Amino acid sequence: MKSSLQKSSGLLTERLARQGGELTASERALAEALGRDYPHALLESATALAARNGTSASTVVRLFAKLGYASYAEAQREARAEVTALLQTAGQRAPVTIGTQRSLQQCVDDALLHDQHNITATREGLDMAAFEAIATRIAQGKGRLFVLAQINSAPVAAWLALHLNMCRPGVHELGAGAVATTDQLLWIRPEDALLAFSIRRYASGPAKVAQRFREAGAQVLAITDSAAAPLSALAHHRVQVHTSNASPFDSYTAAFFVCNALVSAVAQLRHAAVSQTLTRRDQLWKDVEAQLIVDQAPARTGHARRRPGR
Repeated sequence: MKSSLQKSSGLLTERLARQGGELTASERALAEALGRDYPHALLESATALAARNGTSASTVVRLFAKLGYASYAEAQREARAEVTALLQTAGQRAPVTIGTQRSLQQCVDDALLHDQHNITATREGLDMAAFEAIATRIAQGKGRLFVLAQINSAPVAAWLALHLNMCRPGVHELGAGAVATTDQLLWIRPEDALLAFSIRRYASGPAKVAQRFREAGAQVLAITDSAAAPLSALAHHRVQVHTSNASPFDSYTAAFFVCNALVSAVAQLRHAAVSQTLTRRDQLWKDVEAQLIVDQAPARTGHARRRPGR
């Protein structure tokens, strides 16, 4: 049976305030030191933290177990997220995330820990009404759907546009490899919609494009990492993803999770049409591959005829 300590949750400072009376003297001394220097105190290893506070690593581990953390690494992830949330650029986050000695295995484990947290926190905080509104608007297939992302979000947007194109017509990317964004904005109509990404460090582009869509009477759908993103205020519907990471760079695992869920939802809403489209796509692939074989056959045959005369 779990004790009340094992069930505790919240940030470290909240847990310490609730549970402080149940700690031993050595644990209480360590807790007071942590409270004075949180979250920065947790950016070092358990051994280094113990040495700096005149206690043992086992006391550190025991304290965090009593406070309800699955491990000291889990508490570190929480602290790292607290610090990096205030830092906008990878350069600012680098000393915090890679300034301590870690083994390569710890790098792997830290990445897993952060991404598991990002997905769980994103799912638990997901605004289902907004998600359903976005999925339904996309599934309706009215007008064109423009997908926009800049810099680091571009791979996620490209994946989403690729798969939504197999679920409904009229999907266009606004970004690298597409017609210049400014030129495409010439023809925006009220029945169109924009699905835009905005992850810190926030670029001005998505907000400016979203403003143009609103002026044209079109809907703006958004995926952001914060309500503070400039795009958030312009979106008719918005979902939020968590991006904390053990490296200086934002993690996009939760963004891919939300996009995967969106594609699944749109495919479900358009199940009959999607099934027909994918059948047609399979046939197109067969036709294209068959034509490639035909086109390549003369070259191979000619090469085979010439070979004996060499």
